[in-house]
Amino acid sequence: MTPSTSLKFGLSKLFSPLLFILAPLVFSCADVAPNTKAQTTSPTEAQLLNRDFLQEQGYWIDRATVAIQGQYFQPGWKYYLSSDPNANLQLTSTGVTGALRIPLTASTGGLTAAEQTRFPLLTSYAALHLPSNVNPSLLQQALQGELAVWAVGPDGTLQYATGVQDAGVLDDLFYYPGKLGVIFQDVSGGNNSSAGRMQNASAPIIIRVWAPTAQFVNLQLFNQPTATAPTQVLPMKDTNGVWSAPLDDRWKGMYYLFDLRVYAPNQHAMVENLVTDPYSIDLALNGIKSRITDFDARNTKPDGWDGDRAPYLPSVNDISIYELHVRDFSVDDPTVPPEHKGTYLAFADMRSNGMQHLRQLAQAGLKAVHILPSFYFPSVNEDKSTWQSVGNLSGYPPDSTEQQAAVEAIYMKNASPYNWGYDPAQYLAPQGAYAVNPYERVRDYRQMVLGLHRAGLRVIQDVVFHDSSPNRGDKVSVLDEVVPGYYHRLNANGFEERDTAPENRMMAKLITDAVVWNAKKYHIDGFRFDLMGLLFVSNMVQIKQALAALTVEKDGIDGSKIYLYGEGWPEAATAALGINATQQKNLYGYGIGTFNGRIRDGLRGGSPFGDERTQGFATGLFTDPSNYTNQHQISIDQQNTLLQESDWIRLGLAGMMRDFRFVDYQGNTVTGAQIMYQGQPAGYTASPIEDINYCSVHDNQTLFDAIQLRSAASDDIATRTRRQVLAMSVIALGQGVPFFLGGDDLLRSKDMDNNSYHSGDWFNKIDFTFQTNNWGIGLPLASQNKRNWPIMQPLLANPALKATPANIKNATQAFQEFMRIRYSSALFRMHTLQEVQNNLHFLNTGSQQMPGVIVMKLDANGGNYGPYQHIVVVINARNQQINFQNDAFKALQMHLHRVQRMSSDPVVRQSTYNVQTGTVTVPALTTAVFVNGGGKAAMNTPGN
Repeated sequence: MTPSTSLKFGLSKLFSPLLFILAPLVFSCADVAPNTKAQTTSPTEAQLLNRDFLQEQGYWIDRATVAIQGQYFQPGWKYYLSSDPNANLQLTSTGVTGALRIPLTASTGGLTAAEQTRFPLLTSYAALHLPSNVNPSLLQQALQGELAVWAVGPDGTLQYATGVQDAGVLDDLFYYPGKLGVIFQDVSGGNNSSAGRMQNASAPIIIRVWAPTAQFVNLQLFNQPTATAPTQVLPMKDTNGVWSAPLDDRWKGMYYLFDLRVYAPNQHAMVENLVTDPYSIDLALNGIKSRITDFDARNTKPDGWDGDRAPYLPSVNDISIYELHVRDFSVDDPTVPPEHKGTYLAFADMRSNGMQHLRQLAQAGLKAVHILPSFYFPSVNEDKSTWQSVGNLSGYPPDSTEQQAAVEAIYMKNASPYNWGYDPAQYLAPQGAYAVNPYERVRDYRQMVLGLHRAGLRVIQDVVFHDSSPNRGDKVSVLDEVVPGYYHRLNANGFEERDTAPENRMMAKLITDAVVWNAKKYHIDGFRFDLMGLLFVSNMVQIKQALAALTVEKDGIDGSKIYLYGEGWPEAATAALGINATQQKNLYGYGIGTFNGRIRDGLRGGSPFGDERTQGFATGLFTDPSNYTNQHQISIDQQNTLLQESDWIRLGLAGMMRDFRFVDYQGNTVTGAQIMYQGQPAGYTASPIEDINYCSVHDNQTLFDAIQLRSAASDDIATRTRRQVLAMSVIALGQGVPFFLGGDDLLRSKDMDNNSYHSGDWFNKIDFTFQTNNWGIGLPLASQNKRNWPIMQPLLANPALKATPANIKNATQAFQEFMRIRYSSALFRMHTLQEVQNNLHFLNTGSQQMPGVIVMKLDANGGNYGPYQHIVVVINARNQQINFQNDAFKALQMHLHRVQRMSSDPVVRQSTYNVQTGTVTVPALTTAVFVNGGGKAAMNTPGN
């Protein structure tokens, strides 16, 4: 071969031993360092063949500009953009040949300031400009083929070539603000609540898909979900990248697929994909086809749906949250009809044990249920005939490995009905595995929401937009089959990463559209964003603004009361693509909640990434040290750690606010930002609503299991139960949003499973009979927990650590009492920093404080917060009764809160207040609430 020999860049060459695939190419140096000046010697045959993978390091950022790495900009080189509709670009020693070639003009100034703001990763890149008079249709033609940017030197020889990432120019040329997917129109001229009337269109149904890089799109229509041949095929019309087709009413309830031809960069070839709609609102079994479902049709609505309204919520600040997984809730409930177990419809069985318990929680004050991911995910087969069960494994010893082996075996055969669902394939269609009949998933999902609303609980949806998984049996996601290389984030070499790319406008629009759709069509009252730090503040603001525009009069819901929160962990942040939606400074002041790991770690001890035996405030650090603690920390160090972490808890009780001022454990007056947590400021919120206080979620061990792992060996099960109640009381009585794992109030156990996402019903089920809590049912899955089996095994084998029905009943009654106390006074739910600063003060602070005791004083100061002018909360995590004196107490005329005076817990009823000495006495491992005011009016106040 000579240097002029052509080498095709297509898929066929992937298997050639002489492979050269497009890459940034400076021929004298195979890999040019970022700051190395490129050489311009002519290529040899060996240099032409020195790459074995495709790289797309060029960025076509808008209609006028292509950006390349700065080291590949050389004066005197001529640059071109080439495209070929058959993915048949060929490389020669004098250039890249293809069907289309556009000359580019080099700019010595690099990207403009606006371009650098839009593409912060490209600040060091050079700018190449397209001709100003180029026809937009020519640009679309180029984008529908294989792309390359390349350069020749003054002697006419090829010096540089690379593939091109095109998301930026697609956003610039083809961003579409309108409706996509299935659109029902009122062709009679009346109002249409499904989608609104389309301008200049007369068909009752329109199907639209955004596919600007597709060369053609055909709509395949099917009368049956399992049909392999379409009943009808319609060519779709392209209007500036949006392909549409009109349909008549007979297609309602039927099915469709898109057949499109598109260039797939990851395959280096033109491909013809048969794919479902990224905007699918309903699906056939296992998502194999999209469904044309009319959400206004009677068969999609349970009785009473049109009149459904969320339970009244005075303010978003009044929210409290209970997290549930659909299967966990009902799969083990004997009072649920067998066909409803593990389904949406279990939430409509109002007489079941589970729903009766949820109604009791709502009556105690709980405001919302958070449902783990429930839009379509492929990790569970929706065909229930494929499911297998482990059966009854109770005959094995409590510390046996047999149970987990049985669960794992089913999972490995893809026969498990269980997964958390954090692997979405669609964002607008519900998961069919949770429906009694997957073909009625829309109606069943609405029935779940209606049931929870009727129980007095709002519904929060756990959403996962940072990921888009391949559908069952597919190799790539639906998104990537429709517009390859756009919806998922690409690295600097053009290789696809798992995360989606919300920095791209149409991906951001899809996220917003999905949230608004679920709010409007399923009456969802809040959204929890998984790994929210992989999204951007701009995404969250766009979502919040879209929801705020929803009104009861227009949409049937009050969008201003829809609460947004998520995981804002800093370590989840992407590189410099924008301002990530992370806690600390980025989300400050936006009114969006993030999970407060500070109060969690302070209460439990350690962190999710450390030794699971590390003790904390509620688990006995210093006040009741375990053998593990004593072996690793001397007593004075234990005390110092406890005092430091008690400040995390105090700050959490005050809403984790950055600028809240209080006295720290050393006696200094500090702000929340001056308290350190894992090397960063502990205080990070602007107002309490931005703080999600929790000590247990679906991730990591349940609270009960954490207490089992951390408590001193001498602590009996009654003592451990009191530790759990104490930890829950801190969450319930703090400013901010209280968040609880469903079943924590029932001492729920997963046998210390640290990551039960595929641990099946056996380890995840909840017992609403209050007879058991799932402890002692076998060692948890080896794949997630085996390294800790030696720690876990003796605990599971110890019969004295098994919770009794009396322990479980005591825990849930105490939990409900603390919820009633929370909602008896708005002093527990203040809105602003100024309110909290004026009305909340901590006693027992500084270097001389009594370790293991937190005292919080709340004062109305003339404000309208309910019946109490003063509230004192004493949290005693010590193993002994304590007496706490403060002269300010002498003038308060306090008494134990009425809920606690009538408490089911005889221990808390022993708490006393001595007005003469200003002393409160609180038993061991007890949270006592003393109040001033109320009188007869208070006696009649709900929850008081």
